[in-house]
Amino acid sequence: MKKGFRLTERFKYFLERQFVKGAHYQLLFVAALIGLISIIGGILVLPTGEPLDDLGESIWWAFLRLSDPGYLGDDEGAWRRIISTIITVAGYVVFLGALVAIITTWLHSKMRNLEQGLTPIAAENHILILGWTNRTIPIAGELFQSVVRLKRFLKRVGSRNLQLIILADDVTPDRLQELKDDELIGKRAHDIILRSGTPLDNEHLERVDSSRASAIIIPSHSTGPQDLINSDVETIKTLLSLNEHPKTKQKSSLPFVVAEIQDERKRRAAHRAYAGPLEAIASDSIISRLIAQNVRHPQLSDVYNQLLSRSKSNNIFVREHPETIGKTLAELAPSFPNTIIIGVVRRENNDLVPYLNMPGDFEVKNNDRLVFMARSFEDTDCKEIISASHLQIEHRTSKKEPLKHREVSVDKNVLILGWNHRIPALINEFSTYKKEKYEVDIVSVTPADKRNKAMELFGLSSSNVTYTQIESDFVTETELQWINPAGYDNIILANSERLENEEADARSIVGYILLEEILKQEESNPQILLELSDPDNEVLMSGYDNEVIISPMILSHLLAQVALRRELHTIYNELFTVGGAEIIFRDPEDYELDQESLKFSELRKIAAEYGETALGVYFQNDSHTGQTSLQLNPSLNQKIDLSPKNGKLVVMTTY
Repeated sequence: MKKGFRLTERFKYFLERQFVKGAHYQLLFVAALIGLISIIGGILVLPTGEPLDDLGESIWWAFLRLSDPGYLGDDEGAWRRIISTIITVAGYVVFLGALVAIITTWLHSKMRNLEQGLTPIAAENHILILGWTNRTIPIAGELFQSVVRLKRFLKRVGSRNLQLIILADDVTPDRLQELKDDELIGKRAHDIILRSGTPLDNEHLERVDSSRASAIIIPSHSTGPQDLINSDVETIKTLLSLNEHPKTKQKSSLPFVVAEIQDERKRRAAHRAYAGPLEAIASDSIISRLIAQNVRHPQLSDVYNQLLSRSKSNNIFVREHPETIGKTLAELAPSFPNTIIIGVVRRENNDLVPYLNMPGDFEVKNNDRLVFMARSFEDTDCKEIISASHLQIEHRTSKKEPLKHREVSVDKNVLILGWNHRIPALINEFSTYKKEKYEVDIVSVTPADKRNKAMELFGLSSSNVTYTQIESDFVTETELQWINPAGYDNIILANSERLENEEADARSIVGYILLEEILKQEESNPQILLELSDPDNEVLMSGYDNEVIISPMILSHLLAQVALRRELHTIYNELFTVGGAEIIFRDPEDYELDQESLKFSELRKIAAEYGETALGVYFQNDSHTGQTSLQLNPSLNQKIDLSPKNGKLVVMTTY
């Protein structure tokens, strides 16, 4: 009994091992089964006599009934008809059913393998995105949207059309549908090549032909600093793999890489890991800098959202004009009437160095690239350069003493609702403003011990910033009331990294609505900044008085634009680090203006006298809508209302 049972199990195991080997073995098994049925059928019908008195003829008779049911009506005799019927039914199951099932399964498997993107590509001068994160689709959208900048990039690398390849952990129809659903990609999703794999595997990097790419973008995914294998570790390992790629003959031929590094302290390690051209973008520092700047200068997020998002209003452009060599910025200003020249980028000792907010007598040298704020690339075309003797100097001539930078209140109370890995970098950013003091309360359901550990790992030590960890759920109204948000100057709703984008945004939005209700009862008006992950959710907050920063969109814009124009990174880095050029708001009375209104061209001249570059105006009570509105790079002849309660000037200054 036991022996027979074991033989049965061994036979089943044998069949299983043969079936998992693939369609070839499955077909062999079916062929053997067909042969066995034909032999048994031939033996059973052999006693019926002529014309089947030969074993070979009987087996052939059985095979024909097995493979073609049309022979069923030709047989005579009860026994022969019974055998013929049984064999014909078996033919439906084995010959037709099994064969169709095997072929269908094999074809489906092959199609699935093709859909998974396991086939190596043969491409050259393509743009490669390594990894599928919440940045990937916005990066692809930015690349497709940047038509003019993309054309110039393709011309530089010697390619006609954009070949965009994405290496994702798993390629599924859902991923392709996500690309199609993006408004900036749409039907062009079919032009994107998806391949399965991980950037940590050298074989997978060969699958996307990384050594022949013109630019490689490595976005980061959300991990905490305490994870053993966090995003920065994966990024640096990927850089090492790219650096030692077997198809790379010389280090000088390594492709240009734009890598997102969360922890700024690991940027040096990234540069050591990769010998080729590399721009390492410190995402935590950039977002923390934007949030800190917005705490110090409320409403500044509107400026950054226009410059660092999918904006059709104004962007930063870098362009080389050989005809401007030897000219001063003041001489060049009339040649670019629809733009604002905010400086130049100069190569010094193989490094790109930005010179922003420079005086009018600053001279353009050979190979300098002018930095513009403009609505389009066409606006940066150089008009006729006018002789200096016929110019009215617009740029800074240092006729007056530079204005002192207004400090925020000595003690600024900040409430942070939520927790993510960027909070330590934000606290560190506050500490860089030595003349300002911050008292920060951090509220989250994440255990305080874990958060304090993250602070310690970041190495925070500052006398001007104190922080307190509070364990509480801010989406519970009673707990939010206990926190007393009305007692703070600024409130930041941080996006949680413990949840998916939609869930994290839903939690932040609900927390904001509860916060608004509590503050309305208290008749308090602290400045509120909301951090979101999904740009589609921004419209939900349009009816509320708040400021919104969409971190993935800003970072995606930076990664995509730096990949197309490397010089942009050094400009953004200058704007988003302590010291140097910085964008701030100025009250009109800071310039001692007596007029009720002035043309923007006149404001530019006045700002230049104080050592600053006027960029636009922020209307607190727009004359048309009655709401706040931002105008960057307005027309030179546009009249600007200078009443103190109406608006502020947006200027670039130097700290």
